[in-house]
Amino acid sequence: MQFDYEIPVGEYVAGQMLYYKASAKGRVVKRALGWVLLGLFFLLIALSRWVADWPPILLSLTAVLFIYWGITILFPIRHYRRYYAQSGLAGKKYHAELDKDGFLVTGDACSWHVLWTEVLFNGEDKRVFMFSGKGTIFIFGKRYLPDEQQTAIRQLAAGR
Repeated sequence: MQFDYEIPVGEYVAGQMLYYKASAKGRVVKRALGWVLLGLFFLLIALSRWVADWPPILLSLTAVLFIYWGITILFPIRHYRRYYAQSGLAGKKYHAELDKDGFLVTGDACSWHVLWTEVLFNGEDKRVFMFSGKGTIFIFGKRYLPDEQQTAIRQLAAGR
C-alpha cells in the first residue's frame, strides 16, 4: 500500500501524545507528583523561614518552577504545539509504502526503512497512526487513508 501525506500541527501533537503515553508506561503521574511535591516542600521551607532576603526568594522561585514542571509533565500538549514550528515538519510532504515486512517513508531530504520487528511503540487514535522505530516517530494521518488502508495498517502492525 502507498500514500502521500503531510503532518500538520494537530496530527503532530496527536502522534507525540500517543508516543508519550506508550513510552511512559504509567510513570507520568509519579514523575509529575514528584516534581510538585518537591516544589511544595521547597515552598513550605521558604515560607516558614520567610525574611525579605535573597535565599527565601530564590527558593520560592525554584519551588514554583518545580511545580510548573510537574504540571507540564501531566499536560504536554502546549509544549508539543510550540515545538512543531521547530520540528521542520511544517509544509513537508512524505510518501509512505507499507507491506508485510515494514514500511518505507521518503521525504524531501530523508528516507527511512523500518521493519515491523524494529517498531518499539505503536498507537492509534481518531486522527493518526503512530509508530516509533529507529529513533524516529512516524505519524500517519488517517485523513489521507481510506478505510480499507486503515484496516490494512492495523493488520500489518498487529502481525509484527
